[in-house]
Amino acid sequence: MKISIKQLNYLAVIFFFSVALNSDWSANSLLWWGSFLSVVILMSASNNYKLNIKINLFKIWLMLFLGMCFISITYAINRPNSFNVIKTLIVLFIVLFLVDDQINSNEELEKYLKLFLISLFIMMIYVICNLDLNSFQLAQHGEATTGLWNGNDIGMKCALYIILMLHFLSSNKQILQKTILLISLLIPLVLLYYTASRKAIFMVILGVSLFYYLKHPNKKIRNLIVICFGVYIVYILMMNNAYLYKAIGWRISGAIALLNNSSQVDSSTLLRKKYINIGIDAWKNSPFLGYGVANFSIINLYKTGHMTYSHNNFVEILVGVGGIGFLIYYSYYIKLLFDYMKIHFKHRSSQILNVIAICFIIMLAMHFAVVSYYAIEQGIINLFMFKAIKFNKNVTYKSKTEGKEN
Repeated sequence: MKISIKQLNYLAVIFFFSVALNSDWSANSLLWWGSFLSVVILMSASNNYKLNIKINLFKIWLMLFLGMCFISITYAINRPNSFNVIKTLIVLFIVLFLVDDQINSNEELEKYLKLFLISLFIMMIYVICNLDLNSFQLAQHGEATTGLWNGNDIGMKCALYIILMLHFLSSNKQILQKTILLISLLIPLVLLYYTASRKAIFMVILGVSLFYYLKHPNKKIRNLIVICFGVYIVYILMMNNAYLYKAIGWRISGAIALLNNSSQVDSSTLLRKKYINIGIDAWKNSPFLGYGVANFSIINLYKTGHMTYSHNNFVEILVGVGGIGFLIYYSYYIKLLFDYMKIHFKHRSSQILNVIAICFIIMLAMHFAVVSYYAIEQGIINLFMFKAIKFNKNVTYKSKTEGKEN
């Protein structure tokens, strides 16, 4: 059987995505650079090694933000910190540039969405086969370590898999394929239980609810009632079942306690709140340029003795590249949100656009609790959102034109 250059491209993309999503593999220089070069070489070969880059909003945004990060090196408190993150951003942005040029239709977008899901599934299988899952719950109480892996990071990737899989479960009519897809959901659900990530649980509940709410636009009141009832039942189960409370419920209680200013807030939540305050105070002293990309950890080291990131993307970017970098980075999100709302309320948004928009919006909300500007999954969802909006606009324009002609 002859393999085409396009199929080799797909394999290279799965290779790179799988490495970038895997904390152990991405730390391996051979795998990291090998997967990167495989994408660059094979995608360049498909274009006969001709540089044919099509400039669009997505690429302009990436270049502007990367440019600001480069400028920040000149005044960074710790230049090696900045340089290490910029090296990661360059690799990710080059791959996203190349993938962007490959996605020229809705059908191609669906294929790359499948490649991303396959890569996520490979990462989840690796975690189950190679890590002690009990260590994630013990780590939350300071009784174990999890090496390069983070429970919240794994949980949120599992949540992405579940939400994106809803599109294929909903659109697939073959019973056997649908059954296989449903069985595959057991893997992320098991990992959600063991990681006990409240961010991931929030993502799944909200994502599934929004998907079915948008899927049946003419039954919105009924759907809203069902969603609220479902969330209530899940909450009751987590708070009253001994096993579920031990795994997940106590984390939810900590979050609620923080909102109520209660004294029963867990140490993880208190630390995050402290880091945010440190970041805001630091930003006030250098509001325009910040202190150099990826330099919050250095400021935090001076203030608390802990060399760790802020656990908040907004704060991390404000401290790193200041208000200018912050505006560059989040202007893209605002533009895409406005475009999506316009399509959704004025026309009918497609299902693939809706499911990607759900991930995009939820991940944006998660910026209050994670640092993701250099994460591959964030870059992929941002690219998919840009493409899905573009293709939905094209379909809407075509329908209008045909209507006028008729």
